[in-house]
Amino acid sequence: MAIVNQNITTGATVAVLTVPAGKSYAITSVLITNTGPEDATGAEDSRFYLYAVTGAYSSTSSMIVNNALLPGAETFTLDTEKLVLGAGDYFKVSCSGTNSISVVVSYLEV
Repeated sequence: MAIVNQNITTGATVAVLTVPAGKSYAITSVLITNTGPEDATGAEDSRFYLYAVTGAYSSTSSMIVNNALLPGAETFTLDTEKLVLGAGDYFKVSCSGTNSISVVVSYLEV
């Protein structure tokens, strides 16, 4: 098992994990944390999109999470399904809102 970590600033879109030639990866879990403090007013909220890109990127057909709200100091977990990516495929995250987000992706080579 391997893990990659990435901090994504607000307004950025980052390919967090790219599968190299001749490999296949199964993403076993994704943790996304809003790095801002807890705030009941919503002033620290951020939003994110997740994409599993296989072949050509498409903002609609590659999307697996759409504009999800992530309050300050909260963590989103994606671990009920395994995503299998082949050579050249990648896992991409986009962030908007007040704070950056921390992304941790756990995967296995298959």
